[in-house]
Amino acid sequence: MNRKNDTQLSLGQRFRANLATWFPVRQIVIREGSAVRALTLTTRLQASVAAVGLICVAWIVAGTAGYTYQTFKVDKKNGEIERTRLAYHELIEEVSSQHEKFMSITKDLNYYRTYLLTLIEQNEGLRNDLASIHDRLEDSETERERYASAEEALRKQLHGLESELTNLSERNDLLQTDVTVMRTRIVSTDDERRRAAAARASIDRNIARLEGELSSAQNRAVELEKILAQKQQVVDQAQAGRRQAVADRDAAVEKASQIEAKMATLTQQQQQALAKLQERTQGTLQRVEAVFTAAGVDPKRLSPLMTGRDGKGARGGPFIPWSDQVKELAPEVRGKTDQLGNSIERLEVLRPLLSSLPLSVPVRNDFAVMSGFGYRKDPFNGRAALHEGVDLQAPLRTPIRPGAPGRVVFAGWHPQYGRLVEVDHGFSIRTRYAHMDELSVTDGQEVDRATVLGLMGRSGRASGIHLHYEVVVNGRPLDPANFMRAASYVFKVK
Repeated sequence: MNRKNDTQLSLGQRFRANLATWFPVRQIVIREGSAVRALTLTTRLQASVAAVGLICVAWIVAGTAGYTYQTFKVDKKNGEIERTRLAYHELIEEVSSQHEKFMSITKDLNYYRTYLLTLIEQNEGLRNDLASIHDRLEDSETERERYASAEEALRKQLHGLESELTNLSERNDLLQTDVTVMRTRIVSTDDERRRAAAARASIDRNIARLEGELSSAQNRAVELEKILAQKQQVVDQAQAGRRQAVADRDAAVEKASQIEAKMATLTQQQQQALAKLQERTQGTLQRVEAVFTAAGVDPKRLSPLMTGRDGKGARGGPFIPWSDQVKELAPEVRGKTDQLGNSIERLEVLRPLLSSLPLSVPVRNDFAVMSGFGYRKDPFNGRAALHEGVDLQAPLRTPIRPGAPGRVVFAGWHPQYGRLVEVDHGFSIRTRYAHMDELSVTDGQEVDRATVLGLMGRSGRASGIHLHYEVVVNGRPLDPANFMRAASYVFKVK
């Protein structure tokens, strides 16, 4: 125990000896006229001043280091803000581009729908042409049979006329023989001459009669030849008509083959166009659904105005079966039109919902996120609290714009929010903009993404200048950061 005390005394003595060595007693002589005064600086005083100086130096070094570290953090934060701002502008441009592409796809869908109906009409016209060609072929076959029957009848009539001419020629030869015999007999005897004269007169009368009959027969033969020529002409015309009918039939068959080839080509083009359109439509649908997924919103849980008896929205009108419109198309084309119709119907349901999502950031200038959504310590009492929005900080009177088009349902003073604007975007989606310095809209006013709702301030229960931004879906607050990141998610998917 004594040795320990001795050690402590020796340490104290050694410390005091070192102090006396480092800070010996000094005197400062002050001369005023003839008077001389001496100011004594003891070892304790010098040590105290030195300790205070060391403390000040240490405080300055610590302050400088802290200031340098804070400056580094601020520069790093400013860099992040700058990158966020640039990314935000890129996202705005990308959202605009996606919206234009969506409108272009909608126009393409309408064009291809009109094009499909036109193809259906063309198919119907081609089928009518084929039916007309088949009717003409049947008429040609009937006329050919009629011409063949007429030709056979004419041939039979000509054969009869030839037989009659042959008989007349034979009778004429017999008469000439009789005349010759009678003339011989007249020459032989006078008696016979007289009888022959009488017979000759009778024969002459018979000859005159026969010559008249022969002339009549020859005239009839000429007439029959004319009739035969006419009938032959009719037969030639019938044969020419038959040849023309055969040529028309061959042309019709070829045209039918060309029509079938054209229909096959049209079917293939329809399949390719529908496949391409289905691919574009499916890609757009996936990107749109990705926006809802990233924002944490289920479209089926939005406003009941979007829900009908089948859960697909309030709709109506007369029932016109789609199968009647596409029954002329090939089965594979009809299948693709059904798939495309389902995708188009899904897009038609999601399109108004997408335009109502608050994807734009209310502050378009540089800003900083001071407090996120969810748990935090209250800035006034330090107790655990639920923060139902995000706090965005920017300079005083920075313009505030809505996250999506809509209608102002409240613009005025609130005890907690201060100057508050609440916008209804439809489908049970609302946004709130609080603590503003000045309001620029009124109740019931329609606004778009470019409308200025007010200027940033610190009204209401606020510890500083900032915007308190909330997104409420079906009465339940959601994290606004998810909506602001949704457009970025669409860009990444692409």
